[in-house]
Amino acid sequence: MYQYSNGKKMRYAMFTLLSAAVSLLWTVQSNAAQVMLTDKAGAPLSNAVLLVDGIPALQSQQYVMDQVDIQFVPRVLVAPVGTLVDFPNSDDVRHHVYSFSSAKPFELRLFKGAEAPPVAFDRAGVVVLGCNIHDSMIGYILVTQSPRFAVSDAQGIVSLPDLPAGNWPVSWWHPSQLEQPPVALGELDLNQAGQVLSLPVSSAKQAPTPVLSPLQQRFKKAAE
Repeated sequence: MYQYSNGKKMRYAMFTLLSAAVSLLWTVQSNAAQVMLTDKAGAPLSNAVLLVDGIPALQSQQYVMDQVDIQFVPRVLVAPVGTLVDFPNSDDVRHHVYSFSSAKPFELRLFKGAEAPPVAFDRAGVVVLGCNIHDSMIGYILVTQSPRFAVSDAQGIVSLPDLPAGNWPVSWWHPSQLEQPPVALGELDLNQAGQVLSLPVSSAKQAPTPVLSPLQQRFKKAAE
């Protein structure tokens, strides 16, 4: 009888610990403000950026623009002004990364693995990336002074952890804007559950391909 009672107490204790762990996990997850972004047609909008101003920044992190399966990964990277961004090449072929964007014109000549040095982005703006070897590779780095930001996933969900309560200045950006700056949405309370923000983007499927100027085309041909 004593053994049964003791085992019952042990099972109850394990259940209590499990319940506490689940509760803690839910609390951690619920600390993130989640918003769904959609295009004009109401379809989930991926690779859209939501930025929040007027609040403290979170701890800095490492910023990486990888090259995987002849694509920039992530397609859209947001980085604070003054950030160093690493450009590892995870493909078996070499890449030649470049940008003509006024916010950060630069070039990383043929490289593989971790051969390329990190690049400093010290000016706010949109940096459109290309590869001189693979024309289909297009990526974007949004360099910002906003303290909080997040990129929407394939379901259009943006998650902003530890967002203080209240209304804060919010803006957005999407690759369809090309090198245009983020667009202000006004002051919003993003902590309200179930929010959906419809953005004036015509299609969530594909951003337009940046058009090179004649000078940029000549530079590209000379480097080939």
